[in-house]
Amino acid sequence: MKKKLVAAMMAVAMMTGLGTVTASAQDDGWVIGYICKDLSQEWFQKTLDALETTAESMGASDVIALDCEMDPEKCLNNLDNLIAQDVDIIIICTPDQELSQTIVDRCNTAEIPVFADADGLIVDGKHIAPALELNAYVVGSGMGEWLADYVNDNMDLATDADSIGYMRMTMNEVSSCVPRAEGAKDAFLEGCPDFDESKIIDANYDGTTEEGYDVAAATITAHPEITKWIVTAPNDEGAAGAARAMEAAALDENACVVGAGAYVAKDEFKKSNSCLKADAYFSAEECGTVEATAAIEYLADGKEIFGEYKDTYEGDNEYGVYPLGGIMVDPENYEEVMGSDAE
Repeated sequence: MKKKLVAAMMAVAMMTGLGTVTASAQDDGWVIGYICKDLSQEWFQKTLDALETTAESMGASDVIALDCEMDPEKCLNNLDNLIAQDVDIIIICTPDQELSQTIVDRCNTAEIPVFADADGLIVDGKHIAPALELNAYVVGSGMGEWLADYVNDNMDLATDADSIGYMRMTMNEVSSCVPRAEGAKDAFLEGCPDFDESKIIDANYDGTTEEGYDVAAATITAHPEITKWIVTAPNDEGAAGAARAMEAAALDENACVVGAGAYVAKDEFKKSNSCLKADAYFSAEECGTVEATAAIEYLADGKEIFGEYKDTYEGDNEYGVYPLGGIMVDPENYEEVMGSDAE
């Protein structure tokens, strides 16, 4: 594939001091640029695999994938790299949505179409480019409903109210994750209307397992009176971090953690004693397949990217936003629901 050749040429250039090597799209197929905020996460790895497979089956000659490693400056450098290589279209998951206008402006100047993966390109609450995003509030609501059922079946709010706390993990800097946390809280309180809302403690993190652990551990330390934790996290990395923090504090036996994604949770479900007990599953393969299809159909036929989804967001209809859904899974049903993704 061309990306391997480009990487090799760039490596030679760096060793010989020849400067930056660029490559233009091949004449026999389109080149898609994919910028990811964190390719160490399994979700994005699977998204990229499906993106590459689908795009190449539809006539793309290459997918050039670049990792931001959660660094906004690296994100812009990667964007400039792809623009210099004259790719045909760019799909981007930015680590910082404050970069949205800059990203769109640079792509417009270069006359390269761009759309968002997972985290929309948004200014003042409005999308300024098409996007694939989770139907986040609905996903969060499913998490909250599952958690409420668990509490009603396994805990006694009447006698243990003082010892039970709800850690609502949040990612306030990521717009697509904020509604997950809101939906989880709203649905949980609807299912457990007698729960003391003063025992809902927000814990904000950056989406990584490491900070998820640190934030959860700090929250546990700050509330020694709580010995039975219930937790929702807007992604699997945060859920895994919270689970490890519960284990480190020897509180996992009475804890229940619910996450989103299921690409980490599936391994927790194989254990006999994990406190990560349920997850909202959404398919990374669907994500990559949908994005590749939209990109190639635009390049081949001029079909508007996600144009049929312009009514997804009320009052924000200039650009289409594809709504990716979720299904709740737990140790009893994850293999049936997730299929090969459960392996």
